[in-house]
Amino acid sequence: MSRDQGLLRDVYLGVMTGARRGLDRTRLLNMWDRQVAANPRSVSAHLRTLLAVHNAEDLVRMDLPWWTYQAVDAVDAFLARHDGAGRVFEYGSGASTLWLARRAGSVDAVEHEAEWAERVRELLATTPGLRCTPTVHVPAVPTSTSPVVASGAPSGQGLDFADYVKAIDDVPGDFDLVLVDGRARGEVLLHVLDRVAPGGLVLLDDAQRTRYSPAVDEAARRGWLVRRTRGATPCQPVPRETVLLSREPAALGG
Repeated sequence: MSRDQGLLRDVYLGVMTGARRGLDRTRLLNMWDRQVAANPRSVSAHLRTLLAVHNAEDLVRMDLPWWTYQAVDAVDAFLARHDGAGRVFEYGSGASTLWLARRAGSVDAVEHEAEWAERVRELLATTPGLRCTPTVHVPAVPTSTSPVVASGAPSGQGLDFADYVKAIDDVPGDFDLVLVDGRARGEVLLHVLDRVAPGGLVLLDDAQRTRYSPAVDEAARRGWLVRRTRGATPCQPVPRETVLLSREPAALGG
């Protein structure tokens, strides 16, 4: 991310969180939320998500993860076909962890920030209606001047994500769904492919980032089918891309 992009992001976050606080003092937000509940895929509903940026509690109430709406609907349908028994492994925890817990039989989530992991655990403990109780793993991410696995994110510089990538190795068995939405996503994507059950699905979020392209291309060379979903995404003012990968066309949906 360039300096200008970082500045625009900070301005956007400031404007949206300020607007959210202002609406909290009125009755308008409650009225808006009732409209969203009645029509969750409307333009008005998407505009409401912009006020939920970096607000996990808001997204949990709206029952949304941060993927393209196309990907959200595809994964929702995929898990529904598993009748609530789907086995899920997730890199990068948050509102998506609770969204998955409402639809899957088991969820293991990996988080590199211990403080954020604890907040997610608190949300899990206080949110009713979950089908399962996810386990949030916090692997060691030591500082290093020459990391074995580096992160392309500015905030991940000088950290070694080797144990983070291998966290899935500590949980036995194959998974129906693996979500790659945390750090070192290219390395994670290629590492998890052998852990996906027949007919299973892998989701890679923010696939518009060019640094993830080599991993997606390599997965395709290994025989994985790639469906790119691009468009509106909760909390995002511009279109984003989420990629779905499977060895079987039916798993990709749409």
